[in-house]
Amino acid sequence: MAKKVSEYKKDIVKALKAAGKYSGSLAPQIDSLAGALRALGMANDDIDDLETTTISTVSRYGNETLAPHPVFKIQKDAQDSVTRQMKALGLTATDLAGFDDDDPLAELT
Repeated sequence: MAKKVSEYKKDIVKALKAAGKYSGSLAPQIDSLAGALRALGMANDDIDDLETTTISTVSRYGNETLAPHPVFKIQKDAQDSVTRQMKALGLTATDLAGFDDDDPLAELT
């Protein structure tokens, strides 16, 4: 289940503070990124429940055709928005996900 926007905002602020990039003036950008992350999470949750990637549509002439499920467009739009917002804030996926100092892979690299 996707987290709430407020939870995403807390994570983003925490990541920005850890990276030394936080400023109160970034609130609109943080809100935008949190909303995009929420939309992406919700789209991914919906995709998990799908049985097929297409839906049946009927044209105004009565012809039935297959079309991509609309949730995939929502997912793509949300991914694009997340990427843009993170770039604008100077965050990486690692910054946002947090970094585990005890991670053996991190120690190896």
